[in-house]
This record gives sequence, structure tokens and C-alpha cells, in this order.
Amino acid sequence: MSNFRRAFLLLPLFSLMCSASAAGLLGTRASFFNSAFCRQYACGEPYRSGQNWMYRLNTGDTAFIRRENNDAQGRIELMAVFINEDSFHADVDRQTFADLQRTAIGHVAFTGRIELCYGASGVRELVSYPAPNARSVLCMREGRQTAVALLADLNATTSTAPGSSPAPTVAGGRVKLNQWQFTGCRSERGVTSYLPLGLGAACTLQVQGNFSGQRVLSASFEYELEYPVGGVLAKLRVEGRDTYSAAGGGNVKLTPQGKTLSFTLPINVRARADRRYVRLGVIGTLVFADGTSKRVYETLNIQ
Repeated sequence: MSNFRRAFLLLPLFSLMCSASAAGLLGTRASFFNSAFCRQYACGEPYRSGQNWMYRLNTGDTAFIRRENNDAQGRIELMAVFINEDSFHADVDRQTFADLQRTAIGHVAFTGRIELCYGASGVRELVSYPAPNARSVLCMREGRQTAVALLADLNATTSTAPGSSPAPTVAGGRVKLNQWQFTGCRSERGVTSYLPLGLGAACTLQVQGNFSGQRVLSASFEYELEYPVGGVLAKLRVEGRDTYSAAGGGNVKLTPQGKTLSFTLPINVRARADRRYVRLGVIGTLVFADGTSKRVYETLNIQ
């Protein structure tokens, strides 16, 4: 690559930064092909395979867009740059991905050395919840290509990232959640920080906050599994849900203690020969006595 072309590609994309919305395209139904990113990098006509769209860039790399379904107007759930390992150029690759981040989420969340991703084995998470519309910035390897990507949080309109304070769905609600996390899973392997694949486990989700004396009337938990396909993470929504009810019934145990609620969830992810599950997303909905409804989202690594 000539020094002139390298210098041109490293110019700040002022037009891109101005035209992209503050929230970015990730999680929206907007056109990627008509974005300032595609104008800057001269995106070629897209190659489409189902919900996946690929665009050749003038750097020699490939932009990859995955929508939530086969509809061309479906929400964008993943945006990535695939870098050919025969033509690594760290400065250019870093700038290209920075510009993709601006297009996806409105700012650059990962500013580190992209070389750490070159030839990486497995999936490496670089940033967790970099924006309200994004779950993670990650990288992975597929064949002779390295992908750096942003994964959307399509539940962003109804749930919030760990560590934030979701707004109540009922006006005037006094309940406030501060943070939540899994504290461990108990199974035949003992207590682990991850979900053991193929074993039934009792995993504890701990929710901390100011409940203003309001008890939990009910809670329900839904799940989505993540697994690598073609160098990107696919998601599979699991049918059914686990529930808790103060009136009795349900298969979830609740242990309240001051400003902490501990939910014990019965989880069992079966191993499959044709699919390698790497993470479980848990979407919880809590309903309190004053009518306030809160949503939480947390993930568990699967090993």
C-alpha cells in the first residue's frame, strides 16, 4: 500500500462524524450502504446471504453487517470489519475499525492495539457495553481472516446494561436498581463462575438496589444462547421461561436480604455436536408491589 493511500485513509473522517447520529446505526433499520462510512471506503455492491451482508472496501478488507432476520429492513445486530491476514496494516486497520465504531455507536469505544486480535483463537471481548445500543466490542478469527466487531443489544429499548439504573415502566415508581451480576453456578463441578455445559446448574443472579420497602410480586427470566457461525456470533432465543411468584409456584427461588435480591435459576444447556455454545444471555423482568416493572440483562460464559 502506498504511503499516499495510507495517509489518505488515516485522515480524520470529519464528514462521517458529523453525519452519523449520536446513537449510531447499530440496532437500527438504517441503510449501511448509504452511510458516510461506505462513501468514505467506497463500499462495493453488497453480497447477501440470508441476514448477512458483505461489502468490499477500498482497503481490501470487508465490512460485514448482520441483521436480525432476512428482511433488508431488519435491525442491525452486528457490524464488523474482516481483515485478511495476508495484508495486515495495523494503523489502517485501527482507523477503519474506529470509523466503523463511530458509524455503529457514535463514538470510538475501543482505542487499543488492534494487533492483539490478529490470529486470535476463539472470541475475545474488548469492551463490554460500550454504548446503550451495544452489548460488546469483540474480535475473533475465521479461517485466514480476523474480524473486529460490535454486537448490538436489541433489548436496549426495554432493558439496560449491567451497572446502570433502568427507568421504571410505571410513572412515579420508587424502586431503583443499581447493579446486578451472577455470583456463581452450583453443579456437579462444584461452584463455578461460569455455566458448565451439559450439566444442570443452579445459578445465582444477585440484584442490588433501593427497593423502598416494595416486595417482588413476580419475576420471569428468558434466555438466549450465543454461538460462533462463520466468524461471528449468532444468537438463538430459547423457548419458554423460568418464573417466580410471591403467591407460590414457579421454579425460581428468591432470597431477599436488605438491599440485595438473590434469584436462583435452574439452567441446563445441552452440548451439541454441530454447535458450540459460548455464552448465555439472561433477560429478567421483575414486578414489584407498587406496580413498578424493571428489566435486567446479564450474561454467563459457558464452558
